[in-house]
Amino acid sequence: MISRKKRLLCFILAISMILGTLGGVASAASSDVIEVHGFDAKVDYTQKMIDCAKDGSEYALIAGEVYEKQRNLKIETLGLEYELTSYFGRGLTGEEILAEMFPPVVEAPEESVETTPTYSDEDLLWLSRVVFAEAGCDWFPDWVQRDVASVVLNRVADPRYPDTIKGVIFDPGQYSCIDSGSIYNTPTQKVIDNCRWVLENGSTLPVSVIGQSAYAWGPIYKSYYDSVLGTTIHFFSC
Repeated sequence: MISRKKRLLCFILAISMILGTLGGVASAASSDVIEVHGFDAKVDYTQKMIDCAKDGSEYALIAGEVYEKQRNLKIETLGLEYELTSYFGRGLTGEEILAEMFPPVVEAPEESVETTPTYSDEDLLWLSRVVFAEAGCDWFPDWVQRDVASVVLNRVADPRYPDTIKGVIFDPGQYSCIDSGSIYNTPTQKVIDNCRWVLENGSTLPVSVIGQSAYAWGPIYKSYYDSVLGTTIHFFSC
């Protein structure tokens, strides 16, 4: 009868062989020690960690530990501005790991964005253009486009940013679509409708969430992984 530890070790080694084909090599001195010696720069290891935590099985949590170590190695090797993490390998359940990765955000009612804002045709025009440039794909859920628009509204309400929608969008160094010129593309009706909804109903996000990017510069409130493009949009506080 093969012992439990030996079966786990065999599973780890099997993962190591698979990861080796992606540019990452893992080794295990025992079932409790996993060493990673490589990574694939194209892989979204954070999303793989999330998938493993959602699975929650014993084997998935071991795989998650390997992915997390590869993520940390990728950050250190490439000098990326992300925090190193240690969610896996501490005996936590998948549910507990997800709770640590995405802690609940308590929203103070008094800080809510005005629910019935007034807006102009120009506000709708520029908001629709920036949302189309940032998340205009037809297959994106409505909530993603509304959240992108909400980040702009939250910045308008934040004293650190300009107090108009156009001012926020053209604030130097904030939106790459300004430099690329994609801000001037014509948005789809879906994007326009979602932006109009946000302008009429208010922000869908807590006022502290004023960041939206593939790279999070603060605590992540929520994320959207696009399986078509293989990219992730993070919504975060600053």
